[in-house]
Amino acid sequence: MTAAFAIRARWVFPVDRPPIDGGVVSIREGRIEAVGQNTSGQPPRDLGDVALLPGLINAHTHLQFSLLRHPLGWPGIPFADWIRQVIDFLRQSLPAGNDSALEAGLAESRAAGVAAVGEIAIRDWPSDLPQPPADMSVVVFRELLGLSEERVGPLTDLAAAHVEQSRAGQVAGLSPHAPYTVHPEVLRRACELSAARQVPVAMHLAETREELELLESHSGPLVELLGSLGAWQPTALSRGLRPLDYLRTLATAHRALVIHGNYLAADEIEFAAAHRDRMSVVYCPRTHAFFRHEPYPLAKMRDAGVRVAVGTDSRASNPDLNLWSELRHIAEHHRGVSPDEILRMGTLAGAEALGLDSDLGSITPGKSARLVMASLPAGGQAALAAILESASTIVPVHLSHDEN
Repeated sequence: MTAAFAIRARWVFPVDRPPIDGGVVSIREGRIEAVGQNTSGQPPRDLGDVALLPGLINAHTHLQFSLLRHPLGWPGIPFADWIRQVIDFLRQSLPAGNDSALEAGLAESRAAGVAAVGEIAIRDWPSDLPQPPADMSVVVFRELLGLSEERVGPLTDLAAAHVEQSRAGQVAGLSPHAPYTVHPEVLRRACELSAARQVPVAMHLAETREELELLESHSGPLVELLGSLGAWQPTALSRGLRPLDYLRTLATAHRALVIHGNYLAADEIEFAAAHRDRMSVVYCPRTHAFFRHEPYPLAKMRDAGVRVAVGTDSRASNPDLNLWSELRHIAEHHRGVSPDEILRMGTLAGAEALGLDSDLGSITPGKSARLVMASLPAGGQAALAAILESASTIVPVHLSHDEN
């Protein structure tokens, strides 16, 4: 038995370099040793007429909803009405624990070729909750919720305790939920802690028009919803705020993920682009379509130079957790985006957003050999566009080092 072996595919898409016809990838001790050459000293195992890709990166998940068979509500449901259904669901499900939902979500993600997820955790992920599979990384963003000034101290302590946690396959992160659910001081302190401890921060921002209305004028459906829950604290937020005000704070973090960004204005897009060394926007295509939002400003983000990653969000607004289906949705609805860019959004851009790009996101020597493959369309077309447009599914490459 040897720790080195090689695999060959009809096409290899490394992401960080052009596709390779008949490409060979050499692997040693679970890591990529060489791309384009066989350094194993033995014949490569031929995977056949397939495309070999790096494992996909799902930059935004809420796995506690993974047992839902259908999204909550209906397509086009008003956002505040959907939030009410989410709250009702969580009140019913959380007292019984969400271990099985997390296990189901991790298993579904792994089966769909996902190598890492950015998970928003509404409670701690203690030792009795499921470990990620050995071939999957999880960035656990601890959700911080509380608009009142009284919650600032406890949430700061919660954030500090979370970043101290360390478990195999997991990276700590923080998630001040959204502008209308988190006191600005909590966000500031979370970003300060992020910079000090070099952990990422994720925040839902510019997700809906209702959010913009709340920030601008303290009015609208979200204010009514929060008021009915006893959670509206008008003194916590100044009138006339914009997502740009939150982007400026997020830019002080070590690494920031702007979740959704559906309604970022032109100057806010430019700001995100100017801070792409530490800031990414995460687009959730099918969730965006479920709510029937206005067209996503992907072209404007690309033109400005924003790093855009991709997420599935959750089964509360999405039929499944299949990131490849998200990429196919982008290919269908954003014709101006090249297939190479789309693949990068679902792999390397996501790894960069989560801070995992030294290990994942591309088929590069030194990185983890978490690889996936897709059957090629009839005729073995090499074009990535043909693969995205076909019925090909993504499956993990399961290889042990003694297979030839």
